[in-house]
Amino acid sequence: MEDFRIDVKRIAQSRISEVDIFNTRFGHKFSDHMFVAEYKNGEWTDLQILPFEKFLMSPASSVLHYGQAIFEGMKAYKTDSGEVLLSRPWENAERFNSSAKRICMPEVPKELFVEALSQLISIDREWIPASDGCSLYIRPVMFSTDEFIGVKASESYKFIIFSSPSGAYYKEPIKVMVETHFSRACEGGIGSAKAAGNYAASLYPAKLAQQKGLHQIIWTDSKEH
Repeated sequence: MEDFRIDVKRIAQSRISEVDIFNTRFGHKFSDHMFVAEYKNGEWTDLQILPFEKFLMSPASSVLHYGQAIFEGMKAYKTDSGEVLLSRPWENAERFNSSAKRICMPEVPKELFVEALSQLISIDREWIPASDGCSLYIRPVMFSTDEFIGVKASESYKFIIFSSPSGAYYKEPIKVMVETHFSRACEGGIGSAKAAGNYAASLYPAKLAQQKGLHQIIWTDSKEH
């Protein structure tokens, strides 16, 4: 197994006292740290755990124009004894790389994915709500960063992992509708990839469903629905 050296820069003072981690809207508050890696010259470099912060992007960043962006979603929990549990990290790493391959992006070594995840969650373990129905939601994401306007796969990428304490996504029973017009995936498409563009394409049908008082859509096949 390759040995990945991750530099760690901890936040001067935790922000956890500013957040009610047991009563937080899903995806609105974020933990103290994030993992960041850069892909350039054919390899993953600059492996770091840093304080969670914003970063600058060029208007020419290729992700803004050609949409090379993928992500994963996973959770960390605490047991009654305080042990931290991660849900299927190796399988998430495998699916992340499957998405990367389909969107013509570099794969992240699974050992690096899991090691970065483990170190990050260990540092921010106090952000994991130890309460029924609560968890620390973890978001690995990768996107292209070439500053170039031209239709081609980027040669540089950024891989980030950050987390968010949260309760249940929905606070009430979910009402759904069966979609019989719009499609989420089709033969030969990218429906199997957890790509940002797949979710963008789902927003308008979801909005129409929400206007009818529904929460979610059950997607049907693109040929016969």
